[in-house]
Order: sequence, then structure tokens, then C-alpha cells
Amino acid sequence: MSMKLGINYSHATRDLCQQNSITVDVFKCPAWPDLVAEAQAYGPVYVHFPLQIGRGQTGVIDSESKQTPDWDKFEQLMRQTDTPYINLHPALTVEDYAHIPPQSMTAIHLEEVLENLVRDVTAVCDRFGAERVIVENIPDAWGQQLLLNAHPPLYHALIAETGCGFLLDLSHAWLAAWRLGQEPQEYVSALPLDHIREVHTTGIQRIEGKWIALAKEFFPPEMIAPMSGQFMDHLPYREEDWPFVAWAMNEIHCGNWTRPWVTSLEFGGVGGVWEAVADPDTLREQVPHLYSLVHPLPPKQKVALT
Repeated sequence: MSMKLGINYSHATRDLCQQNSITVDVFKCPAWPDLVAEAQAYGPVYVHFPLQIGRGQTGVIDSESKQTPDWDKFEQLMRQTDTPYINLHPALTVEDYAHIPPQSMTAIHLEEVLENLVRDVTAVCDRFGAERVIVENIPDAWGQQLLLNAHPPLYHALIAETGCGFLLDLSHAWLAAWRLGQEPQEYVSALPLDHIREVHTTGIQRIEGKWIALAKEFFPPEMIAPMSGQFMDHLPYREEDWPFVAWAMNEIHCGNWTRPWVTSLEFGGVGGVWEAVADPDTLREQVPHLYSLVHPLPPKQKVALT
């Protein structure tokens, strides 16, 4: 199975693809029917769903509507786009688990949150089949979620108990490693890499300077202070990000990790700050580099001399 290169659909990525300035295999879209229909006019599309799991006794939540998911709508989008997996995001918020110390990694707290996660994933597996369900690794989001959210044994146990697959988000893993004081490669290597079905990647930037100025255009003041000085994903690659991404792609190509169906660049989008960061010049420079890592040229064959 060959791996595809995906990218967040944006008007910038659409235009650059139309101009043959960048090449991608599939657009990644949120579960917005009108946007999916728009993107499908320009190429293959798959859908990434806003589903949270593990939030106490509420069951699976649509993080956009804050309600029980409209499963019929999501199933229709999967059929319309041939999206192979329905993705889930663990969300062990400090608000939902106020009785658990945010930094706790104890076995009893792991068991409690795992029970809620297993319940939610099982419900989705019962509807779609475990082979079509994937769980994404999520960091602790600047302390808004329990540190357990970033604990690799949690993901191993969840996959073992439900039979679902794994969505490896490399940027989330980098952020989790930074919070835990680990090397990113060490942290990633502790995740369930033999169950990968999809991979996400972006650049990592410290929120300062121009990024603070941009944030002030789109976020209220009370949101600026917590992110100031922190690292954030969904932004352009720094030069120091590329070796980490290259290492991960090499592990896939060498067969050390399970090959995903797609590796997607989650940079840019439609509307708000996501459209503002989707700078065409940056995309024109960085997407071809990522394409070469996802689709490396085969080694040149030696020609026998006669």
C-alpha cells in the first residue's frame, strides 16, 4: 500500500494545486458538508471529525456543536468522500476530572480515565466496526487537560481493549515530549506504532513576536496570555523540525512502523486564523519538501558495465 500526502484544504492550497505549484494526493477537510462539496470540485477529499471521547459520563461529544454527534451526517460524509476511518480525540479535561490532580500519572487515575475512554470508543466501534475507528494522540494542551492525556500506556491499553487503530500526530507527540521533558523520538517510540493508520504533521513555533500579533487579531485577550511563550503546532515548519519529520517518514518507509494510508500536513484552513497562517509562499516552499519525504524517489539502479 502506498502512502498518500494529504493537506488541510484552504483556498491557498487549492489555488497552488491548480497552478501546479504544489502537488498533494488528497485534501483533508473538517466535517462541513458545504466545504467538502467545494473541495471535491478540485480533487480527492477525506474528512477529519470533531469527536471527543473520555469526557466523564457524557459519552462521545461533537466538539463543534458541544452535543451528541450527528452520526447520520458523519456517515454520509464518509460515504461521499470514501473516508476510511472515523477519528476520535481523547479529551481528559481538568474541568471534567476536577478530583484528579492534573499532573497525576498514578495507576488508579489511569484506570478511571481508561474506563471512560474504552466505553466511548467501544460505542463507536459497535457502530462503525473497530477496523474503521482510530484514536489520535493528544497532548495536555497547556494544562487544560490531564497529563494522562499524553501518557503512552494509555494509548496502548485503549487499543488493546477496543481493537481500534492509532492516528499518530507527530506534532502532538513533540509537544507532549516537551511537556514531559523527553526527547521527541524517545516519546514517539513509546506509542503504539504497530497500529498506525494515519499520520498528521505540522511545524512547531513558539508563540511570540509575529505570532502574538496574529493571535491578537483573532483571539480575545484572555486567551493570549496562556499561549504566550508556549509552543504551538498547526504552523509552518522551522528548520529544526525537518529532521524529526524525516526520521518518522524513514521509519515508515523502512517498515519499522505500520504504514499509514495518509500523512497529512495540518497547516492552514478556511476562515479565521487558519486561513491567515496559510501563506502561499510558505506552502510553495514547504509542501514539496514534505512531498519528497512522503514519496521518496527510488534508489537509482546500478547499470552493469559491459
